[in-house]
Amino acid sequence: MSEILKHIRKLNFSKKNVILILLAVIALIILLFSEFVNTDDTETVDVRNTSVYAAQYTKEMEKELETLLSKINGAGDVRAMVTLESCYENVYAKGYSTKNEQDELKDKSEMTEEYIIVKNGSSNEECLVVKVYEPTVKGVAIVAEGADDVNVKTAITETVCALFGISSAKVSVEKMTAK
Repeated sequence: MSEILKHIRKLNFSKKNVILILLAVIALIILLFSEFVNTDDTETVDVRNTSVYAAQYTKEMEKELETLLSKINGAGDVRAMVTLESCYENVYAKGYSTKNEQDELKDKSEMTEEYIIVKNGSSNEECLVVKVYEPTVKGVAIVAEGADDVNVKTAITETVCALFGISSAKVSVEKMTAK
């Protein structure tokens, strides 16, 4: 360390050299700072194809629903169709920064918002997810062998309403036709 100090003392610190060193230090600080600040104005879009994802989600829900409802006493064979009002929705974390400018005539304050980006593992960047909203069920149609029995039809309707948190007006239960 003392050797480095000796070399620094030997350098000729003319005004020109001092200015060049200061410019180099400022450039280095700007480069380092730009690595930590994301100035990309584009909004990150979820890469998953939402229509394909929604179709997969509804198929899984229908299978689970058919399995559950077929266990209701007297229901028999059951087929279900679920329609969605909305799909998964991510809420991303946002950061806010305020820029103040003062003129002779007036003071200006400008607030900007940016999504918070995090690096995960192998230099992949993603927006920080704060909350995920589950898909919302729009309606359910059920066809069951035992749906001609009022008690079975009521049990199926109440089960579907309880599972999805929807009103009975959004549930249709009908008798399955003979094959």
